Amino acid sequence: MYRMYLKFPKEYDITPMTYIFPEDDERFEADREAEDNGVLYILKPVAASCGRGIKVIGKKTHISRKEGYLASKYVCKPHLINDLKYDLRVYVLVTGFDPLRVFVYNDGLVRFATEKYTLNPDDLKKRFIHLTNFSVNKKSENFKVNKGTGEDEENSSKWSFKALKKAYEDRGISYDFVFA
Repeated sequence: MYRMYLKFPKEYDITPMTYIFPEDDERFEADREAEDNGVLYILKPVAASCGRGIKVIGKKTHISRKEGYLASKYVCKPHLINDLKYDLRVYVLVTGFDPLRVFVYNDGLVRFATEKYTLNPDDLKKRFIHLTNFSVNKKSENFKVNKGTGEDEENSSKWSFKALKKAYEDRGISYDFVFA
């Protein structure tokens, strides 16, 4: 992504700057030093799953440069629904590369954190605020099971895109524009 960003900065300004350790250690330190003190990063082990080992860190937080870690600038102002951070799990099928043929499944998952979003420095270690992983949030006392009946889905911690579309419409957001 970084190489493509260097080549096409406008088109690839869609993801936060990302660093892989140890290869990008010097670039990470130089960029980190140039940032103001309010910048946060999310640190993830590349060979883990289910939210294991993920941390939100500040500019001055010391991190060991172990191999197999990735750091990204943290998106500090995510779109929220009901004051909760969420992510979209979009499923695609790529059937060819030349020409590129991609099919997008009409439905996917919307996964929510289970505590209200805040950037309070005292709350940076609270995983239920900053992570949307199902395997993390199912352990929260605020986790609400989606019973799969379609009823009251918007009160659960995992939604379909149909529920997201309704929530967007209720808030005056064009679902079609977002997905376009």
